[in-house]
Amino acid sequence: MSESGIRQLGVSEARANMTEVIAEVRLLGQPVALTRRDKPQAMLISMDRWKQAALDAEVRPFHDDVVRRLKSLIEDKEFAEVLERKDPTLYEVLENNAL
Repeated sequence: MSESGIRQLGVSEARANMTEVIAEVRLLGQPVALTRRDKPQAMLISMDRWKQAALDAEVRPFHDDVVRRLKSLIEDKEFAEVLERKDPTLYEVLENNAL
């Protein structure tokens, strides 16, 4: 187990036990870092985790653009006053740079 709590497994050992390793990753949802000479080479993850990562990667640029635009708008005093009145929580998040 690595410091991050992710199980590490040598490539040779993984190859010899691939069916069991895949079952562990699939059923337990725990990723396994494949190593060579104790250095991580690849990560074996479940399909659910891969799908979520792919979706995150697809949505991330849109999210970042929206955050950038909102941070820009909060600098407009009139916009900031309306936002503070209409959505105090969002106003506070933007005002405190919490995104």
